Amino acid sequence: MAIAGLAYSQTRFFDEDIANFSFGATGWPRAICLLIALGATCQLVYKLAGRGEEAEEPSSATGAATQDGGHRLAQRAAIFVLPFVYLYVTPLIGFYVATPVFIVALLLLLEVRSPLVIAGVTGIVYILILLIFTRFFYVALPNGRLDGFYEFNNAIIAIARTGL
Repeated sequence: MAIAGLAYSQTRFFDEDIANFSFGATGWPRAICLLIALGATCQLVYKLAGRGEEAEEPSSATGAATQDGGHRLAQRAAIFVLPFVYLYVTPLIGFYVATPVFIVALLLLLEVRSPLVIAGVTGIVYILILLIFTRFFYVALPNGRLDGFYEFNNAIIAIARTGL
């Protein structure tokens, strides 16, 4: 909630009117902040209702972490580091190449093992992102600076703008 509140408070620095958009420059950022706050509230209610309890991690008699506990720690660290890797790689290889790889990697880290679920979630999220950003908003997302990736990203944009 604090992060959502902080992000919402920062929108005052670019609160300007836009000719064809009645909510101004802060419309979408504020809506996203409110959705984050709503999601955090729902998660808190879920946890307080007792449905979100996690199983206790086993530990040895000496209190040291077991091998399973070490695996969990490595998994959590990888889930934390993955978005930073994504942010570093995206300007190099482009948003349209990095995003599906990021989604698949995140699903695998979250221990989703069904190829059908991985393909379905990746495809649906990717198509929604393509439609929203390239066809509806015409937002320029990073195309990549490396040869080959730049052209591939531009080809994806051209296909998405002409119709899937």
